[in-house]
Amino acid sequence: MAKSPTRRAMTRHFHLGVTAVLLLTTGTTCSHVQPFVWADDLPMTASAPELYRVRAGDLVFVSVWNQPQLSGEHLVRADGRLTLALVGDIAVAGLTTSAVAEKITTKLEGMVVDPKVTVALRTARMPIVSVLGEVATPGQFELRDNEGILEVLARAGGLSQFADRDRIFLLRRDAEHPRIRFSYEQMTTRRDNGLSFALRDGDVIVVE
Repeated sequence: MAKSPTRRAMTRHFHLGVTAVLLLTTGTTCSHVQPFVWADDLPMTASAPELYRVRAGDLVFVSVWNQPQLSGEHLVRADGRLTLALVGDIAVAGLTTSAVAEKITTKLEGMVVDPKVTVALRTARMPIVSVLGEVATPGQFELRDNEGILEVLARAGGLSQFADRDRIFLLRRDAEHPRIRFSYEQMTTRRDNGLSFALRDGDVIVVE
């Protein structure tokens, strides 16, 4: 179906918006869009779920052995930090719970004799992914257990009649591959990396 002049103008604005999102999401500052990698070209391990990483909104329990005044529940603030007595603010977002424990242990050395710290996740904030572009209802969606790209696209109302079904991109901050391309036809007709690809908090799905 040929696009009307109005639709073509809207599409041009859309692509400019997609580029802006890409730059903000990946930290790219160059004048051209970053190259992509096809999901099918990634090793299966690249699409596998990873160890849980603490994020803003999580409630964690910090236990310092034999130090009840330093132990307790802490909410990870919007800036990705929590506040611990003696130590102050600690940046924890993006770290595993064991890495958070190691970081707190290092901070406590010299203040507490032989500090032994454990960190456990009490309540996890639901991960959020964004869907932009040629879908019926663009927006942000809380990610349910084991949901993949197809399920999230379905919750966004599915692809619009103007969508390029071969140009679905996932933008991911702080990743080895910040721009990953998917084919709707491949995901719906055969099992591949695209179908089993594990989404993360903060992922942005763009349908062109």
